[in-house]
Amino acid sequence: MRLFFNQFITSQSLCLCCQYQKSAKNGFCLACYQDLPHLRNPCLYCGQPLLEQQICACKPEDSPFMACLSAFEYQFPINKLINQYKEQSRLALCDSFAQSIAAQIDQQKQALPELLIPVPLSDDKLRQRGFNQSVELAKALSRILNIPVDYQSLRTKGQTKSQKQLNQKQRLALSADQFTLNQNIHYKHIAIIDDVITTGTTVKTIAYLLREHGVTHLQAWSIAKTSHQQKYDKKP
Repeated sequence: MRLFFNQFITSQSLCLCCQYQKSAKNGFCLACYQDLPHLRNPCLYCGQPLLEQQICACKPEDSPFMACLSAFEYQFPINKLINQYKEQSRLALCDSFAQSIAAQIDQQKQALPELLIPVPLSDDKLRQRGFNQSVELAKALSRILNIPVDYQSLRTKGQTKSQKQLNQKQRLALSADQFTLNQNIHYKHIAIIDDVITTGTTVKTIAYLLREHGVTHLQAWSIAKTSHQQKYDKKP
């Protein structure tokens, strides 16, 4: 019994990735933390991972964001950990993800917004999963950064369809009329919170909707960003 108790206590501080070494930074052991696919040089407008000294091909005038920031590239093991977070309800990962996003915001020297708005799920998806991964992420970021969260204003219209395996044009057509605001927004600087930014269609759609309602400064924050070379394998 004593051995079981000691093992239980020890397990509470084990690395979220290898689950063998003790955690040391943002829930990970030092070896795993160093091996994570940190997004060190993002394009601030589209969030695309760039090589050092590389210039992004995107046009700043086509982006609604003053900053589009992700903590990691959507690669192993982060892609597997995000899947565990969403599909296996491994909520212990949420605080670690939020800490990593907050560190990226600080690293990129971005001004903090006045409000956080998470990407909503359809009612069917919410019942199926039991929680909204973006809402939980926004709650954790709120605690870390002391920024309020608006869970109510942004809603989905009807049932959102999976965007898995869709290209950017197909995602744009699917997202164009997917969201609505059910009340006025009185803040001017808002960050949209999502778990993974793939093509950016979802967060851009929400950003343009917020701009129509008077929001002037917008950011998008996520755990991970896919590169242009990766397949569109993110689940909603």
